[in-house]
Amino acid sequence: MISQLIIELSEKGEPKAAKELAIAYLKHENDVEIANLLAKIYHDDKQFDRALEILETLPSNPGVKLNKAKCLYYLRRAPEAEKVLKSLGKLDELTEIDMSLYLTAQGKFDESKKILEPLTFKHPQAAFNYGWFLLGEGKLQEGYQFIRAGAKLKVWGNEWILKEKYNIDEDQRWNGETVDTIAYYLEGGMGDEMIFIRYAEQFKKYCNTLKIFCTEKTKSLFEQCGYDNVYLHEDIVRTKWNKFVPAMSAPYFLKLNDPKENINFPYLKRETKPVDEMQKVAGDKKKIIIRWKGNPQFEHDQFRSIPIEKLLGLEKFGQLFSIQIEDSDLPKNANVWDLTHLISDWNDTYDIFEESDLIITSCTATAHLAGAMGKKVIVLPPLVPYITWASDTMTWYPDNVVVLKQMDYNNWDRTIDKLYEIVENELSNS
Repeated sequence: MISQLIIELSEKGEPKAAKELAIAYLKHENDVEIANLLAKIYHDDKQFDRALEILETLPSNPGVKLNKAKCLYYLRRAPEAEKVLKSLGKLDELTEIDMSLYLTAQGKFDESKKILEPLTFKHPQAAFNYGWFLLGEGKLQEGYQFIRAGAKLKVWGNEWILKEKYNIDEDQRWNGETVDTIAYYLEGGMGDEMIFIRYAEQFKKYCNTLKIFCTEKTKSLFEQCGYDNVYLHEDIVRTKWNKFVPAMSAPYFLKLNDPKENINFPYLKRETKPVDEMQKVAGDKKKIIIRWKGNPQFEHDQFRSIPIEKLLGLEKFGQLFSIQIEDSDLPKNANVWDLTHLISDWNDTYDIFEESDLIITSCTATAHLAGAMGKKVIVLPPLVPYITWASDTMTWYPDNVVVLKQMDYNNWDRTIDKLYEIVENELSNS
């Protein structure tokens, strides 16, 4: 049967073939199971609008409603997702965790935290989300005790990769002892690598040799910034060491109470070369770098993307330069000079930042590079920000970094108005 073939293709990891066959099949057959499967394929492919379109045609039941709510959330329609879950009446504990997510997305933090609190010791997902609230309250160690649950959920760091690919588990993890060699394993995205490399120096007092493991894209940057013994991630099974440290949890294992504790800023510093093109284009104007989107592959990137049109008025403060490499929607007539042709690696971005007067960026790795360099940067995190921007009292960078959080759900207007005020003050005082 065709329906069985579609299911088998999906189960065997061939979603593209399953999708195409399901689309053709559903043109002639009214098959609820296959329609549901097609909606899931669209959801997994981040085509949430197509998934929702299919779910709307299916007979309403609790399972369909739960899936509709998830699609609505990713489509930035969290109030509707909340309403769908409320229509289910009394929720089980896992669905309550979903509800807390939809409330958090809207900025209803107190309501969300109240749901999570009694569930933290029952469900790792609840513990992980609850840890974010505690970090937002400036409770670094307490927050980490809960957010570390994300390591087992495969949403915090990459310890699960070490286990699955290299059979390196928690028995080999550093626990405060002095050893000959520590493997400092930088995890997460490239922004995370730039955040957590700050703690590398602190581990040297616990070993004779510290080896740093990172991605190919950051290796050269770290080496040029003076870090020694830098290896690629896969080299962790090709070189000797005694204990490893999962870098995203370094503050927890070091028992720090502040993320800036014992850090010498700037901690990414290297020799630079001038970017002549910027000077030629800007003349005597201030050089302002803008980036308004992150990597589109990131699951929640739609929440941190800023409409580029709202930034174009910044040209009154100086010459705007774009470093938006991925998925750029810069209007052709915009008075913004595109520098992406100059960027082949992070060292190029570093040189551009060194040449600039101000960097303005959404929550991406560029914010952490600029912050670690000591450059003046304004970060525009979404309403539910990453841990480095979550707290108003516990900051991860000195005052060269200005954090301007999104003020309203699904709307950047008030935030951008405030941005213009800040930029005017920053540049007039520089």
